[in-house]
Amino acid sequence: MMMNDDLTRMVLNPDVTVRSRGVIEKCSFCVQRLQEGKLKAKKESRPLADSDVKVACQQACPTNAITFGNANSHESAITMVRMDNPNRQFYSLEMLHVLPNVSYLAKVRNTDEMAHEGHGAEKKEGAHA
Repeated sequence: MMMNDDLTRMVLNPDVTVRSRGVIEKCSFCVQRLQEGKLKAKKESRPLADSDVKVACQQACPTNAITFGNANSHESAITMVRMDNPNRQFYSLEMLHVLPNVSYLAKVRNTDEMAHEGHGAEKKEGAHA
């Protein structure tokens, strides 16, 4: 039985992890693309630049809403995006001091401080105990 050529290439592609239908895995930030970019830069005896690597989601996003780069470099694209949007930037689980490497940009509309205190933070008269 002959397999479809496109399907065969996808199955035999070492850069793609094949999963059964319905299986989701955690994002690896395309570690294989990052390693390939690092090796290329090392062979050329230069530091890795932002433009050397594009992860799959960044490459597929038509609006360029996804930006990756070296957050420690003051000239990187991600640093520029973060500096241009200081009031829109937030981190997931920031209140737990997790210090993630992923930041999100959004207009935060819920500024109610009580929303972060959890259930039962404020007891009202006649409320259940």
